[in-house]
Amino acid sequence: MKSTALRALRIHVPEVVQSGDTVTLSCEYDLEQVALYSIKWYWNDVEFYRFVPKESPPFRAFPMTHVNIDTSRSGPTEVTLKGVRRQLTGDYKCEVSADGPLFHTEIRVAHMIVADLPDGNPVMDIEPAKVELGKRMEARCYSSGSNPAANPNLVSEDGEEVKLYPLLIDTDEALGLQSSTSRIEMTALRSYFIGGIMTIKCEGTIYSIWHKYVEKLVRDDAPQLAPVLGGSTSHSHTDQVI
Repeated sequence: MKSTALRALRIHVPEVVQSGDTVTLSCEYDLEQVALYSIKWYWNDVEFYRFVPKESPPFRAFPMTHVNIDTSRSGPTEVTLKGVRRQLTGDYKCEVSADGPLFHTEIRVAHMIVADLPDGNPVMDIEPAKVELGKRMEARCYSSGSNPAANPNLVSEDGEEVKLYPLLIDTDEALGLQSSTSRIEMTALRSYFIGGIMTIKCEGTIYSIWHKYVEKLVRDDAPQLAPVLGGSTSHSHTDQVI
């Protein structure tokens, strides 16, 4: 006979977090007045924490590389991990069991990505240094080492003659980090200049937790590039780059 002692089990795991963050994973459940027998947490099917109310102490943390559990913030519904590392990207499983005699058990799984973010803003280069109307120009957007790789994107005045090259990713095997570069070619048409200035933006993103950009203002009446502007909508403040 199927037991209804355990129902409405839900797991709450953030989709993506930054390396070094403290993260709380939780499971909500309804035991319908039956006592909790145990709750167990797994990373990629390897158990790292369990809570059994009838035992003393009721919790047990299993040694695992890169896993640092804050037992003071863990218990019958949640477990808190301190200083998570990118190696902890993976599937997290919550296994809840109601007490006897039926010991009804339910499992929920969710995936979490731990990201190493780049240092600072992306970097943009424009060639040639002297941009001439009617001539071809090239812009490159570079984002430094991260894991996963950032997605650098160049945004310029719309034009049919813009050529977008495939994204280039360079991997540092020793550090496990990836740098990425995007590149466009275009003709510097007068119609691209608003008030004598064309704006090209180099922006980098990693999921929803990191978004930074730099802009360069190219003047049609001067051979030099204007100062670079920088900004951010991630963990750090807006930057000014000269």
